[in-house]
Amino acid sequence: MHWRKQWVMMVCIFLVMGLLSGCALMERQNTPEQIFKRAVAGIAGKEMLTFNGRTGVRVGNGLPMYKQFKYRGIVRNHDELVMDWGSTEVFRKRGDYAALKKGKFGQEVTHARFVRQHGKWNALASGYNAVAGEGMLDRFNPIQELEDLNTLNKTIRMEASAARGTWVVRIEPEPTSAKLWLKERLMKEMRTINDQIVILDTKHKGSNQEVQQKLNQVWVQSYEELNRQLEHSVVQAVYHLTIDRQTGLPLKLSSDCRISRQEANEEMHEEALITRVAFEDYK
Repeated sequence: MHWRKQWVMMVCIFLVMGLLSGCALMERQNTPEQIFKRAVAGIAGKEMLTFNGRTGVRVGNGLPMYKQFKYRGIVRNHDELVMDWGSTEVFRKRGDYAALKKGKFGQEVTHARFVRQHGKWNALASGYNAVAGEGMLDRFNPIQELEDLNTLNKTIRMEASAARGTWVVRIEPEPTSAKLWLKERLMKEMRTINDQIVILDTKHKGSNQEVQQKLNQVWVQSYEELNRQLEHSVVQAVYHLTIDRQTGLPLKLSSDCRISRQEANEEMHEEALITRVAFEDYK
């Protein structure tokens, strides 16, 4: 009888050890990098989803944000995206996102359509043809942003402040990678503006040559100034991605991208683009 009790005890000890080692293995498998990569792959594979975002610019430390905007995106058929974008005042007047869902904003909101091709979201021009590089809203597409983040040199770690049932992953691109990434996106937007100027020039050939020349001159000066400022700037970006533990899908994405540079008067100028996005309606 005594040996049976010892045998049962040994079995229980081995079972507990097995459970503990299994839990430890699961923890090792759920590294921050793996959790983040699975979340990016999961959202990219969904047929349908929506996201609501808000962004604003803050200049200096502790000052209120200005140039605040809200936007909403709807992904359908896996590779089709519609984004709507407007000022916070417009959304406030029209009842936040309720009117946007019904498409009642008219010209007060910018509308853009995108299609995903070869892993990139390209804007749809008139006639629904994909044109790479067009569209001013693609930089605020959080799905593309997560996929781009996945390719950058970065550090990833878990935050301890996650709510029950979630992970919060902190992603910080290396400053050099963050600066190059930001520069590529801003220069892409500048080229998009230039494309629109060329289109206007073609449509109104000879009617307003002086105006067109002035527009071209302003664009060239702005392009060169932006490039110069970026060359002498330091870029630091931090992202926090909240992930559902059960599904492995993103719930929220917040980002803080700070650009600092020393002005001619030796003063330090700092701007921050702050963005908050919530993901919903996965199917």
